[in-house]
Amino acid sequence: MTHLALIGHGRWGKSIERTLQHFTDVSVTIVGRGEFPPRDVDGVIIATPISTHLDLALPFIERGTPTFIEKPVTASIEEVKQLRAAAEKSDTLVHVGHIHLHNPAFIQAKAMVPTLGRIRYLLFEGMNNGPFHADVSVLWDWLPHPLSMALSLLCAEPVSVQAWGINILRCQVPDLHDFGIARFEFESASLVCTVNWLSPEKRTKMTIVGEHSSLVHTDTDLQKLALYYGMGPRVDGMRVSHQVPSIEYPEYESGWPLERELRAFIDAIQAGSRDRSGLALGARIVNLIAAAHSSIQNNGQIVAC
Repeated sequence: MTHLALIGHGRWGKSIERTLQHFTDVSVTIVGRGEFPPRDVDGVIIATPISTHLDLALPFIERGTPTFIEKPVTASIEEVKQLRAAAEKSDTLVHVGHIHLHNPAFIQAKAMVPTLGRIRYLLFEGMNNGPFHADVSVLWDWLPHPLSMALSLLCAEPVSVQAWGINILRCQVPDLHDFGIARFEFESASLVCTVNWLSPEKRTKMTIVGEHSSLVHTDTDLQKLALYYGMGPRVDGMRVSHQVPSIEYPEYESGWPLERELRAFIDAIQAGSRDRSGLALGARIVNLIAAAHSSIQNNGQIVAC
């Protein structure tokens, strides 16, 4: 039996608890606000406000306890450096919760990318009516999703970012943006993101536009994948010829992304893994979002990543 401590019992923490209840080889201790986390656990899951991640995770990592931290790992480059240094010193398994990488529809989309031709651009739309965080902007809340997906799809690193943010609800706090646009430039393609938490509708959508065909992954739809086969268009010099695509709906495996992600973390604990690739990815994403905020602070100036 793997004994886990779950720190944080808000909306997402409750989802984690419900998911773990389906695992017959796991027991869970819920750690409430102000309670001292237990020391004798096999692993810990941290699902608290982002500004608390460093203080909560660091003691566990320092004593070698496998640790799962919800995204983003921190909202500070210096804080994530501290976590990485501690994890290297204690040689500890650390996982960061980038849930879409465990989504069966996204996994299928990634497998289909080579059939689309050269990727022209990626477009991500992330929106909902809340939750409205008091410690970070909407960019920290939403951008880990498209960045983790784009880094996986393109197998490359962005070279620059240009971003804009709008404060609507709490204008007195300069960096607490409620709406954001960010354009990350890779060598071969662009990732354009629009994110906000003031939308009347909920949407999580990644459009992958290829030279031959395009693929749309909409996580908030019942049918999560749509392939626009033969979309084109054809380009001959300055002449662009329209093509009418056929629309197909690719199949993908069943299963809930959160269940798959938690299962991967538990399996890693049980196998004695010390993998920290998830922490490395989380650190890279912190750097990229920090660069996007730097661009906003400089009126949309292009910033090197």
